[in-house]
Amino acid sequence: MVEARGSIPERVRRALYGLSRGQCYAPECDEPVVVLDGGEPVFVGEVAHIVAAVASGPRGGVDVPDRDAFENLLILCGRHHKIIDDVRTRDRYPVEVLREWKAKREAEIDTATREVLHGLGDLTVRLPDLLVQAFRDATAELSAAVDRLEATGQLNHDTAQLLHVALAGIGSAVPRVGDGVPGVKEAFEEVYAAAGGASFLGLPSADAYEVGPGVVQHLRGARCGHPSVICAILGRPAVVITADLWNGIARVGAGRPGGGVHGVGFPVHTAGSDQCYIGPAVDEVPTAGGSWRGGAMCRTEDGRWIWIPDLVFDPNNAGNADAAFSSQTALDLRLRLVGQIPLTEQEPRLPAAGRRRLTAELAKSEMTAIVAALAAERTAVPPELRWRLRGDQFALNDSWGASYGCVILAADGRPAIRGTLQLLMPSLMRAQQITSIVDIEFDFDGCNSVPCQPNAPVARRLSHAEIADFFITAWGLAFDVLPLALGERPGGDPGERPRADLYVINERGQNTGGERTFRLGDLVDLAAFGTTHKTHLSRLGIGVVGRGSLHERDVRDVVRQALVRSAEDAGFDAADLVTW
Repeated sequence: MVEARGSIPERVRRALYGLSRGQCYAPECDEPVVVLDGGEPVFVGEVAHIVAAVASGPRGGVDVPDRDAFENLLILCGRHHKIIDDVRTRDRYPVEVLREWKAKREAEIDTATREVLHGLGDLTVRLPDLLVQAFRDATAELSAAVDRLEATGQLNHDTAQLLHVALAGIGSAVPRVGDGVPGVKEAFEEVYAAAGGASFLGLPSADAYEVGPGVVQHLRGARCGHPSVICAILGRPAVVITADLWNGIARVGAGRPGGGVHGVGFPVHTAGSDQCYIGPAVDEVPTAGGSWRGGAMCRTEDGRWIWIPDLVFDPNNAGNADAAFSSQTALDLRLRLVGQIPLTEQEPRLPAAGRRRLTAELAKSEMTAIVAALAAERTAVPPELRWRLRGDQFALNDSWGASYGCVILAADGRPAIRGTLQLLMPSLMRAQQITSIVDIEFDFDGCNSVPCQPNAPVARRLSHAEIADFFITAWGLAFDVLPLALGERPGGDPGERPRADLYVINERGQNTGGERTFRLGDLVDLAAFGTTHKTHLSRLGIGVVGRGSLHERDVRDVVRQALVRSAEDAGFDAADLVTW
C-alpha cells in the first residue's frame, strides 16, 4: 500500500527523492531503483542493512542501537545487495565502507530530516513505497512547473511539450518484458507477473533474443536477490529461472560447438506443475529441446550445476560387440561391457604416471573378484590370480591405450576363463571420448573334466543372476577404475551422454562353422526370462545411454533393467517377471 502524500513530511519526501536520485547508493552505479512502467513508478531496488538485521548475518557482529533505523539502511540495486552480502565477497565491504557510501549519497539531508526518517518506524518495509511516492510527487511537480513556465511565457509551447514528453518517458529506456522477439510478449508478461513482477524480479536488462531452441530475456533482479532469466521453447510454457542456473546450462559442454543451450535445451516445467518461478532453493530442473535430448540440470553438493541426461536403452548396439578385440582364439562364451566416456580435453592421452596408477590399483587382490566369482564351482582359482599387462602385438600399453589380462588355465594349459581389460583413447571415429572394455570369456571344456557335447547344455551354465553380477562389477571397472589411467578426473562437464553396451555373446554359434557349436541357451540358463521363438539367437545385447559412474545400488538397478530389455528385444515372453 502506497502512503498517502499527506502522511509523509514534506522535507522527508523531498529528501527521499533527492538522496536516491532514483539510483543505487553504490559508487558509480547507475542502476535505477525507481522506474516508470506504464506511467506508474515501480521500486525495483532493495533496502539493505549495513549491519545485518540479525547477529548471524553479514556484518551482524557490530553493535548498533537499532538495526532497522534509517542510519543503518542503504538503497541498493539487486546486484550490489547480493555482492555486499555474499559469503565470497562480503569481506570486501565492511561497515566502514558501506557507511561511507551512505554518507556521500545523503550528504545534503539536514539533521531534522534524518531524525524524522529515523522515527518513521518499520522503515525497512515502508521505504520502497515512500520512495515510489516521492518519485511520483517529484515528477508531478516538475510537470506542473513546466506548465507554469509555459503559462508565464518563460517557455514556448514547443519546448514545454518536449519537456512533458521527456518527463513522461522517464524510465522508458528500460526494455520492456517481451520486447525484441515477435510473438513472445504475452507469454513473457504472463509468467513475469505470476513470478512476482518488477518489484520481485526487477526490470529487463535487455531485449529478449533467440538462442538455441528458444527465446530468452534477462532481468536485473530486485527483492528476489539475484538476476533472473525468462525463457521459453516452442510448445512449452515460459518459465523464470535464476541467472545462476542459466549460466550453469551455458557451461555444459565446456564451450564446445553444440553445447550449452544448443545441446542441453531449456529448463521446463515438470509434468502437471504450474510452477512459473524456479528459484535458488530448487536443486533439479528438467530440460528439453536440445540436440542431446532430455535430461535435467542438477546442483552438486558444492553448488555447481551439472547436466544429467535421461536414461535411454538402445537395442541398436551391434557396433561395439567386437570393437578392439584382439586376435586371441575365441572361446565358447563372452560377456562384454563397453563404456564410452565423453571428455573435454582436446588431445587426451595416457601419461606414464596414470598407467602406473592403474597398474597399482589392478594389482589389488579384490580386483580379480569379477573373474573368481565366475570361476566358482567351475574350475580352481589359483592364489596368484592377478591382472597383468598384456604383451601380445594387439595390446596397447602406451599413450593411446592400456590393456590387461587375467587368466585361469585348465589342466591341459588352455584358458578355461580369460579376462581382458582395455582402455582406448579417442579415435577418428570416436572423437572426444574414451572407450573402456571389460571382457570375460569361457571355455566350458576347460571348466569340466569331460568334453561338452555340441548343441547340448553344458554343465554349470551361467545363470541370469551371475550375468547381472558380472555387469554390475564390470560397470565399476569400466567407469571408475580404468579411467584412473588418465590421472586426475577430467575437468568440466562435457555434456554429451556416456554410454554402456552390454553383451552376452555365443562365440560358437551354429553359423560359425565346425563340429563344436552351441545355442546361446546351451551356455546360459535363460529360463528365468521365459521362452522365445527365435531359433538362431547368438547373443543378447543392449545399449544404456546417459549413465556413467554410479553408486553400486544404482548400477544394480540399471543393469537389471537393461537385461530385461535385452531379453524382451530377443522375444522372451516373461522377461518382465524375472526375479533376482
